[in-house]
Amino acid sequence: MNNFKGFSKKIIPPATILNPLQNRKYFLTHSETSGEWLLSIGTNFTDEKTLPSNIFHVIQAQWTTRMGEYVLLGKIAFDMNECVDSLTKVRYMIYQKDLPNLMALIIEADKDFFSYHPILLDAPIHIQYKSTIPDFYQTLYLGTPRKFLTKESIMT
Repeated sequence: MNNFKGFSKKIIPPATILNPLQNRKYFLTHSETSGEWLLSIGTNFTDEKTLPSNIFHVIQAQWTTRMGEYVLLGKIAFDMNECVDSLTKVRYMIYQKDLPNLMALIIEADKDFFSYHPILLDAPIHIQYKSTIPDFYQTLYLGTPRKFLTKESIMT
């Protein structure tokens, strides 16, 4: 995670360090000019249209339930309103490499939440790559928060 300089976290009320559990949302953004990363934690996703042009969203994720079990569902959009397939491919390759570290940023930034809600430590994390190019549209299983908090490899 040494490549992710200038990381900061913002909790947006009514969310707190410990709540809510259901529908807790994460919105990770990156500034192309400063290189800074900002994680917003709240109950709503930030409207992408309100972001400055040099800031783009990287990951949106939220806690929800599927068949009675908690799961962290996230998405990454690659296309970024671009028509150039080669740029989408480059972004895809970058995210393939950096996604474990980006997810570790999110999980570690919210570790007090996991201490308060240990039921989530073994909940699955699924991230969907969204793209208009079918080869890049897929859903990945990244493991569980416990793996990130105990520094286990998620590739095992």
